[in-house]
Amino acid sequence: MRSIPNGAIDQPQLRPFFGYFGGKWRDAVKNYPEPKYDTIVEPFAGSAGYAMRYPSRKIILCEIDPILAGIWKYLINVDPTEILSIPDIGPDGSVDDLKVCEEAKWLVGFWLNRGAASPRRSPSRWMRDGIRPGSFWGERVKQTIAAQVGAIRHWQVIDGGYSSLPPLHAATWFIDPPYETAGKNYRFGSEQINYAELAEWCKSRPGQVIVCENEGATWLPFRSLADVKTTRANSRSKEVVWISDENQPAD
Repeated sequence: MRSIPNGAIDQPQLRPFFGYFGGKWRDAVKNYPEPKYDTIVEPFAGSAGYAMRYPSRKIILCEIDPILAGIWKYLINVDPTEILSIPDIGPDGSVDDLKVCEEAKWLVGFWLNRGAASPRRSPSRWMRDGIRPGSFWGERVKQTIAAQVGAIRHWQVIDGGYSSLPPLHAATWFIDPPYETAGKNYRFGSEQINYAELAEWCKSRPGQVIVCENEGATWLPFRSLADVKTTRANSRSKEVVWISDENQPAD
C-alpha cells in the first residue's frame, strides 16, 4: 500500500448515505488531516464520514453493529433503480409497511430521524411537520443515494469489532469509537470497550493514525481540535484528537 504524493487528486466527495449519531462527515475536511495513504481504514465505521470525503481510495470499513454493517453491504451492491423504487413513508407510516429487504428498511429508518444511533420505524416530529423535507426520506434523498452507490463498489466491509481487522500494511486509520463518556447511546457503546486496550491497538497501527474523542478523555494524549456542531439539534461538542504521525512525513 503506497503513500499518496502531495497534490494527489481524489474523486469528488460524496454526501452521507445516512445520518448517524456522532457522524464526522461535516467536519472531516476542515478539521482532520487529509489521508496520506491510498488505503483508508475506519475500524468503527458508523456512517463512514471520513471515507465519504475520499471515496476513490481503497476503503475498508469495520463495524461491530450488524445493522450498520448490513446497510453498508447493501449500499455497495444495490442497483440504483432499487433505491429509487423504495416507497416514501407518510406521516403516519412505518418501515414495517415497506415491501423491501430488511437492509433497505434499516436505511430508510435512519432517514426518519436524523442523527439517531439506530434506525427508526416511524417518522420523527420534524419529518411529520415537513421541516426541511429534503433532509428526510423522500425523492431527493433517493436520487442522491442512487447517484452515489456506483462510487463505492470497491469498498470492503468487515463484520465485527476493531480487533477483527486482519493485519494490514501502512494505511490511514480514522478511528472514531464511541466516546468514553458520551458514547453510551450506541447499541455497542462505550461500556463495552476497554479503552486501555484500544489505546495500545491505536498506537500499534502502521501508517497515519487519527483518533477522535471528546474533551476530557485521557486514554491517549489527545489535543484540542475544534468546537463543532453535532448531529443533535442545537448541540455542540468540544472535539479532541490524537494523530500518530504529526510533524512526520509518510513512509
